[in-house]
Amino acid sequence: MKVFRLFCGSLLVFYPSVLMAVPDALSKGMAAFEARRWSEAMESFLDTLRQDPQNSQAHAYVTLIVREMAAAREADVRAERLGMLGAASKHLEQARRDSGPIEQAILQSSQSSKSAQEAQWQSRCEEARMERQGGHLLSANDLILQVLAENPSYAEAQRELSDLQSRIRQILDAGTSASIVERYALEGFYAYGQADFAAAYTAWGKVQTLLEQSYPGPEAAHRFEELRVGAYAAIARARVEEDKRLAQLKGVFDGAVELYRQKHFVRALDEFRKLAISDPEYPQLGYYLVQAEAASEHERAERLGEEKRQQVERSLHEGLAALEKERFQEAEKSFEQVLRIDPSHPQARAYLTIVRAQAQKRHDPKAAQLHYEAGLIAYASGKLDEALREWHIAARLNPRHEKVQNALAKVQKELALNKRELTDEPLP
Repeated sequence: MKVFRLFCGSLLVFYPSVLMAVPDALSKGMAAFEARRWSEAMESFLDTLRQDPQNSQAHAYVTLIVREMAAAREADVRAERLGMLGAASKHLEQARRDSGPIEQAILQSSQSSKSAQEAQWQSRCEEARMERQGGHLLSANDLILQVLAENPSYAEAQRELSDLQSRIRQILDAGTSASIVERYALEGFYAYGQADFAAAYTAWGKVQTLLEQSYPGPEAAHRFEELRVGAYAAIARARVEEDKRLAQLKGVFDGAVELYRQKHFVRALDEFRKLAISDPEYPQLGYYLVQAEAASEHERAERLGEEKRQQVERSLHEGLAALEKERFQEAEKSFEQVLRIDPSHPQARAYLTIVRAQAQKRHDPKAAQLHYEAGLIAYASGKLDEALREWHIAARLNPRHEKVQNALAKVQKELALNKRELTDEPLP
């Protein structure tokens, strides 16, 4: 009986009279209810009431089942109604007839659907409360977390989660006869409710390890599923990995800022570019990237002199223009000219490598990735036209590069919006 069986033994200390008096029909009904097998659950609870007409638990579960079954029927009717109304509205629009009344009916059906969702959240909270009171803490957590995933601000779910947290804390602190697997499962839910995702993921990882050591593969997976932690363990893992990623990015950013403050502009620029490839929208990156580029260019200008700096800029621009038009030999000569004047120029060296690769192979995923990354750096610097050029080249080199296609769509939209703001003309 899934969670019910799992916790009956460990919670006798807290619910001795209730758990020992629960008849077999009631426990079967609870198991079927948890699995959403409404008809089977109803039959078991009615059997319980035939034996014990005053059983409050059975009465409460029957009420919840009636609500769930009615809600499911109403949802099916609403879905069918909305589908029919949508088709009718489209037909009227195509016939250029007034679809206002149908649109109003669609709005009313949508509002009805919202009210039904509210009622379902309320029902889930009531069910969770019953599960908690019956000692089924894992299923109660699962129900409440489902509600909060859909509506994090739902007050009743927040209150019930608080009550669950208190109950779990009592059990963990009391040191009951619960098995080590049960304790780790509860520890994970407690940490998850406290938004301590690292602790939750660690606890549930121990649960999985213990089950894998005790049972063959399929049975271990089945028992892990019965504990109701699988989906939340995945969420906790994703949050832990995201926190780790953000910490790594912060480390790169802080290090680059320190290099910039110490006036190691070239090294700082290299670090800011690495960060731009990982996250082009990182806070304050654009400002520091532009400043580091400007400072590096100033150093280069002082080293080369104004005349040579202008020659470098001109040759680099000519090389990029030729590269965009796939005139590879012309682009190669321009980048070589840049490196003759300034052998340390990082962009010219990178572009020269790309050009030589493209001259031999038109569709080059590696070169496409380099152009994609160059576009990310340009985008982070606010150079949208340059980013657009780089991503156009990358798309030609690797039409299947999904990130390039997404980046192109994004930058094209931003450029169109910028143009609209400047000209005050509506977009087509």
